[in-house]
Amino acid sequence: MFNIFSSTTPPCLPRPCYRGLAPNLMPRISLPAIFWPAIVFSVFWPAIVWAAPSVSIKGDDASLVKNLEATLDVRNESCDVDTRRERLILRNLQGRASTAAQAVGFYEANIDIRLIQNGSCWTADIDVQSGRPVVIGELDIVLSGDAAEDPVFLRLIENSPLRQGNILRHNHYQSLRDNLLQVANQRGYFDHRLTRHALEIDPQQRVAHVRLHLDSGPRYRFGEFTLNQDILHNTMAQRYLQFEEGELWSSDALLHTQQALIGSGYFNTARLERGQPDPNSLQLPATLHLSSRRQYAWLAGIGASTDTGPRLRLGFENRYVTDSGHRLRAETEISPVRYGVSSSYEIPLADPMRDRLTFSTGYQSEETNNIDTERLRVGASLITELPRGWVLTRSLDFERERFTAGEQRDVIELLMPGIQVQKIRTSDPIYPRHGWRLGTGVRGTHPSISNTDAFVQQRVWGKGIISLGKLRLLSRLELGHTNVNDVTTLPASVRFFAGGDTSIRGFSYQGIGPVNEDGQVIGGRHMMVGSVEMDYPIKERWGVAAFSDGGNAFNDFSQYDTRVSVGVGVRWRSPLGPIRVDIARPVDADRNWRLHLSMGPDL
Repeated sequence: MFNIFSSTTPPCLPRPCYRGLAPNLMPRISLPAIFWPAIVFSVFWPAIVWAAPSVSIKGDDASLVKNLEATLDVRNESCDVDTRRERLILRNLQGRASTAAQAVGFYEANIDIRLIQNGSCWTADIDVQSGRPVVIGELDIVLSGDAAEDPVFLRLIENSPLRQGNILRHNHYQSLRDNLLQVANQRGYFDHRLTRHALEIDPQQRVAHVRLHLDSGPRYRFGEFTLNQDILHNTMAQRYLQFEEGELWSSDALLHTQQALIGSGYFNTARLERGQPDPNSLQLPATLHLSSRRQYAWLAGIGASTDTGPRLRLGFENRYVTDSGHRLRAETEISPVRYGVSSSYEIPLADPMRDRLTFSTGYQSEETNNIDTERLRVGASLITELPRGWVLTRSLDFERERFTAGEQRDVIELLMPGIQVQKIRTSDPIYPRHGWRLGTGVRGTHPSISNTDAFVQQRVWGKGIISLGKLRLLSRLELGHTNVNDVTTLPASVRFFAGGDTSIRGFSYQGIGPVNEDGQVIGGRHMMVGSVEMDYPIKERWGVAAFSDGGNAFNDFSQYDTRVSVGVGVRWRSPLGPIRVDIARPVDADRNWRLHLSMGPDL
């Protein structure tokens, strides 16, 4: 005899039930009275927390025991039960336990339940012997309609854990049934229906037959698709679509379109309104309603680091200057070491999600212990997002720099073409447990377009994060090489320095590198800097770290002298972003510990 079952998912565990405490009484007499609530609380807290019914389960099958533990809960019951209530609890537990056992294929399970007094409360002691399980017999899974040749459906069935001879799991049957319906809707089979769906179980023969018949009907295509928005010209807005009219319907393509439009920075929300499927043309029209972001925005930010001191940043942004999506941004940064103003004008190109042209200009003044610079820059950048997440930047910059490096005072004008490629992969933008950043760039100039010697400069940088349990291991490497005969012909901003919060801690900002006759650091042609760090969380938002940095800036590889420092620090994931406080000192010199403060993401 066969029984037809429509299995259900085991109920979730309810939230813990906590009994309330008596209201706190304000002390009126003397200072020692303050301690009485704490004393009473500490004495009675264990009884309040633990005086609740519990369940203890033993059995010969791990999956059965696990499902019983997830299903049976008695914490809402009272510790004081009379004989009548005890019988009701036992009957309820017996029924729920039998259902939970059948859900994982054990229809002959022998379940023995007793209520045992345990101090001031009781425990439901359950001993379960699984018996012989029900296994899957016939797999009657049939696809008809266009889905019969759709590889997505075929993979879904192939990857299902439903196999002849496997122990029956009701949730496996439910999962396949629900996934078939979900995929049919996502891929445009809007006339789909289950013509047969049943789980036929014969407990006496210990066998279950799976019946799933899906008639998908035809697959629909994208019909007329309207973007309801008032910011971009319709031609520009249509460039964000990840599909064309007439293509096979795909919820993934639709989702990518929504993400692209929200990620464009022009819109806040996107809401899809689907029309009625046309059975004649097999097309589905739809409208995407987009809400606009404010056109103008004022930006303000504060920060701090040991290299530059406290920083104040103010800015203004016009998010859509024209209906072609042009953007204008201007900002200024003020700190004791560095002052600057800059602006940029961004133009989306044919593929606005991957290509954009940016014109920028800026002025920056920086004064350190060794170098003083004033730099005016005007440039253009063509930014392209390549496949697999790489970002390619081609640039052309004109710079006029007035600088003092040691005893050298000079004004240099140069036109620098450059190219850079970079990729970042991270598990979390704020606190990644694993991820990496890798990039390289080349720039240079020639006397025909500059008043300096010809040079070509290459840089390679990388950083990686891996997790070892709760511990994180962070490593960093940065290399730089300049092909030039005399470093003093280069402006200070093009030379390499080492030392500081993001370079080699334990040394001052730009405090390491080749020196002049007076011992003043003037920068070098090459640079090699690395770091190894470990951090460990001690609270939800706090952690400790230990690290070692090393490297140097230099002119000749034969004269390279590695400077090494070690240190420890504290990490705080603040609402403003990660904050790092470190102390470090060189291991190759008798110097005091140096404090370093920095902010910003790890990658």
